Amino acid sequence: MLAAISKSLGRLAVLTALGLVSGAVDALTISPVIVELSPARRVVSVTVTNPSESAVNFQAGALAWSQPDGHDHYDETADLMVVPPIAKIGPGASQIFRITTRTAPSPREQAYRVILEDVTEETAAPDEATVSIRVSHSLPVFVAASGKPRMEARLGPCAAPMGRGCVRLDNEGDRYLMIKALTIEGGAWRKEIPLGTRVLAGAWREWTFDLPAKSVGPLQVRVDTSAGMFAGDIPAPFR
Repeated sequence: MLAAISKSLGRLAVLTALGLVSGAVDALTISPVIVELSPARRVVSVTVTNPSESAVNFQAGALAWSQPDGHDHYDETADLMVVPPIAKIGPGASQIFRITTRTAPSPREQAYRVILEDVTEETAAPDEATVSIRVSHSLPVFVAASGKPRMEARLGPCAAPMGRGCVRLDNEGDRYLMIKALTIEGGAWRKEIPLGTRVLAGAWREWTFDLPAKSVGPLQVRVDTSAGMFAGDIPAPFR
């Protein structure tokens, strides 16, 4: 399943860049696109609307999402339940998928992905003007920890190739952080790195960047996140 999803998303990116994707693919709407569950809100409804002229079939599944080594990993899980597990959405119609957790609240937020996979059977060959593809949609799902969320991040250095710097952020809180931008400064040198990535609770990410030709000494780092700004210093990178 994971291989098929990755292949579909990769193909979609290429076809979009070439302008070959038919309008039916990007017309589908999903709301909300992020699912937040908590002890007080154990069920969330996701509405999928199909404004196209053809019916589509979607099969729902869930994956556990983790970042044990600074990268995203996905594993099959039974922690979430999605109802209905499969649905046919007619032309101009909408379907509500209800998502709930089967587990008790954890001391730390748990992350998942709900996959809505297009399993529509092709009834006719595509014409020469369009390319028909089946696309899977991946929705982030976060199950809040018990108690009040604690936001805490730690910045530090990490290994990088010669001539490059590296900064690591450890999310030591119990809720994910959306990393919006990274700013590194040293002397008169400054570098801004726009980002749009999440660091899950208890996980970490690191980013490498080019250094100026001349030494800049210790670096000051600021990270703009969904929980506010975090700042720290890291030693002068090894050259």
